Amino acid sequence: MEINIYFVFIVLFMLADFSIASDKHQKPFPVIIDVDGGCDDFLAILYALKSKELDVRGITYNASAQNIVDIVDDNYPGKNLPVILGADYNLYETDKTPDTPGCTYQKAFPEGAHGKRDQDLLFGLNRQLRLSKRIWYDAIKGFNITKDLAYLIDSTIEETGKKPTIIMISPATNIATFLRAFPTYTAKIDKVFWMGGALNVPGNVPNDTRAEYNVYLDCVAAQELLASNLDITLVPLDFIAQNPLSPAFFDKLSKLKSFYGMFTYNLLSIIRATWPGGDSAFFTIYYLWDSRTIAVVKNVGVAKIVSNRTLAVTCNGDPNYDGQFVKSNILTNSNFKVAIDAIVSTPIENSPYFQDFLNTIDYD
Repeated sequence: MEINIYFVFIVLFMLADFSIASDKHQKPFPVIIDVDGGCDDFLAILYALKSKELDVRGITYNASAQNIVDIVDDNYPGKNLPVILGADYNLYETDKTPDTPGCTYQKAFPEGAHGKRDQDLLFGLNRQLRLSKRIWYDAIKGFNITKDLAYLIDSTIEETGKKPTIIMISPATNIATFLRAFPTYTAKIDKVFWMGGALNVPGNVPNDTRAEYNVYLDCVAAQELLASNLDITLVPLDFIAQNPLSPAFFDKLSKLKSFYGMFTYNLLSIIRATWPGGDSAFFTIYYLWDSRTIAVVKNVGVAKIVSNRTLAVTCNGDPNYDGQFVKSNILTNSNFKVAIDAIVSTPIENSPYFQDFLNTIDYD
């Protein structure tokens, strides 16, 4: 009897050891990233491209393409990853005047320092990137947000045997536009992770204390996303604010030796140095919003995600009220979850997210 028990123990130990080994060598899962092109989007794409857990299959965007093409081709050489041009409008206004699509809410973005031009040029550091042989026009020629995203999803499933996960670090315009054209494709998408919203903390939109930019810039698209039957995990400001940047994080960042480690340090240092109000304002307001969402997709630094289908988005044509998450008596159709608690260490720069971010971007 003792021999049998011992034999069972050995078998169970070997099985457990095999399971651990299998997890370590688990193939990366396919993701498609939807961005709006800011500096934080750039760093999030870089973080995703360098993450061994993720297999980036394509990028949809509505801002500067060349920076994306450069880092995609440098990190995934020879793959010619699709970079798909998306919407330059919002559905709220376009539905009203389809002949003249527009986005009045885009005017909420500043045009001067830290505005669109600085974001597109990465504060001038874009010239230091390892430049791709593909120019942005060749990279996106022939692509559009409907039929070519459908093709990208189909080819991902065919080539990997897995449904892609969509990572939205942008307004929901591109995905909502796509689903209007291909509503049945919700069955071909595994999960959606969306950086958006402010639930129990202040928002970040001027004149609106509750809205967050990605929801505010297209509240109709946000409503349609919630009305879909997708599996959605929201990463709101409440969660992201639990891992603020700190001078000690910059100190760790300054010690990185890889090309992209040093590039990230230089980019964030310029943003910090030119931030209105100095360090006190910068460390209060600026977060790595989009990179934090990539970490949630990887399940790094996540303490708690809860289901919440009682949330709705306001969208009544009032710029002082639109884009807020509010409680509703009507349940969302989507399998809607919210990341609410992050794992935070003391000191903050030792938190799992920061450690993973630094280790990942410093890997060559």
